[in-house]
Amino acid sequence: MEQEIKQFARERGADLVGITSVERLAAAPPGSRPQDSLKEAKSVLAIAKCFPAGGIFSRPSNYGSLMFSIYNFLDHIAVDVANALEQRGGKAVPILADGPYDHWEAEHLYGRGNLSHKHAAEAAGLGRMGKNTLLVTPVYGNRVLLASVITDLELKPDAMLEEELCIEGCTQCIDACPVKAIAEGHVTQKLCRPNLMIKLPRGQEVYGCWECRKACPR
Repeated sequence: MEQEIKQFARERGADLVGITSVERLAAAPPGSRPQDSLKEAKSVLAIAKCFPAGGIFSRPSNYGSLMFSIYNFLDHIAVDVANALEQRGGKAVPILADGPYDHWEAEHLYGRGNLSHKHAAEAAGLGRMGKNTLLVTPVYGNRVLLASVITDLELKPDAMLEEELCIEGCTQCIDACPVKAIAEGHVTQKLCRPNLMIKLPRGQEVYGCWECRKACPR
């Protein structure tokens, strides 16, 4: 079933897909564990979609529209995968790409996803966490967006990636942050969020800063 469901996700447009057990995500804080979204959860599928490198070097309206388009595409894949798992006898909850989160600390502008896509993807062997906390993959670098599917089916987990993908001694993503929000392995959301989104002349909000992603030499 594992290979069948991963092939199904690829046929729907996923560029990377992997499986992790919920045990690998046991260190997640309360509210962000798979069992918080599906009580009987046993496995999580991590789904990644690559986006064109040129988008990183384009203007905000192009980059922002690209991101939201891929979020939507990933959402459809996640829903299809969840339905496919249920057709195989399980229950499944798609956790959509532009991460839903119930945990919010207004004072710190800190939100924590109902499930961390990047931690699930790392646990499923898709990549390793970069110094700027973006997932870095062997083939696409950090040019991926993510969605996840939680299921009560007990699927065989994929091997985690052992290779360290961040270049030793490299601090380009940390140095590139215009508001100094990044320390290695940590982002201060209170600094990042106010600088992240900009409003276009007609009122649409799009991503206005992705310097840490752009700077990564991978």
